[in-house]
Amino acid sequence: MPNLREILTRLLAVPGVQATVLVGREGLPIEAAGRGDRRFFEMLGALGASALGTTEALGHELGQGTTVGTVLEFEHALVTVDPMGMYAAVVTLAQDAASLARVRHTLRASQEELLRTLDLR
Repeated sequence: MPNLREILTRLLAVPGVQATVLVGREGLPIEAAGRGDRRFFEMLGALGASALGTTEALGHELGQGTTVGTVLEFEHALVTVDPMGMYAAVVTLAQDAASLARVRHTLRASQEELLRTLDLR
């Protein structure tokens, strides 16, 4: 069975993806891969978890069901935050929206394996 870093590294094969962090819902990084140092991964994970919490609160207030993911688009970057069960999320930094579909597909294809590796399934 692959380890967490190996699973996250699959996202780096998507053109434009620069970094990805598996983070606990409280914002602490569990594992990371890509370009960046420990402090960068901590920042990306913490702020990504915070964005997910805000998104989930908005979804709850709107009564539109559970959050499937969050996409934050900036002038020079795209950040996605995808829940992984009740306790974790994957935060991914990419250059632009061109990689969005492949990032989402790769995460969906790896979700069960990721959850098993985290021992959440």
